[in-house]
Amino acid sequence: MNIKIFDVYNIRARLSVYIIIIAPVILTLYAMYEPVRSFSFSVVFIAILCAFSNYLFALQRYIQKDKIYGNTTAKYLYLEDGHINACTKKRYYRKLSLMDEEFSIFDTPTNSIEFKEACASAIQWLRNNTRENRLVQEENMLWGFYKNLLNLKIIGIIFSIIAIIILITISLLINMKDFFLFFIKYGGTYNRYILFVILGFGS
Repeated sequence: MNIKIFDVYNIRARLSVYIIIIAPVILTLYAMYEPVRSFSFSVVFIAILCAFSNYLFALQRYIQKDKIYGNTTAKYLYLEDGHINACTKKRYYRKLSLMDEEFSIFDTPTNSIEFKEACASAIQWLRNNTRENRLVQEENMLWGFYKNLLNLKIIGIIFSIIAIIILITISLLINMKDFFLFFIKYGGTYNRYILFVILGFGS
């Protein structure tokens, strides 16, 4: 039985983003709170992180539900677009027309709506049929990482603020503890010294 929790894409494009986002809180706890560094806590925390990553993925999808991404790649194939030179476009048109008989429209490129729709269809066809290509996979993972990082930046800011609050709170608690320990240890001697000074000056 082959059990896979995360494939390569999920690890590089999603899980790594989630770890970066919550890292400020985790590193703060590890640095300031010693019990967190135990092996048992780390194991439990990793399990919670894996489960929490599913929530972040769902949250990301919810944030993106109304966002529309334009097909920029298809626009590069438009006859009037200047991002790709004419010679290169001709080579692309010829290659596309040979890939599938439905792309015969690329033999006679125009500025018509039908041709632009064919460009969008061709790009989608290429995406669907080149997913297993190693270079395409690498670019997809990089794009996924970049897109997920941008979409969840607000969550990252919130976690950073939480980390700062935790850092300040723990620092204050540690300082107060040190103060009380110092007062308990030296408070009696200090009070006697003050009393001696007062009485000495008074006499």
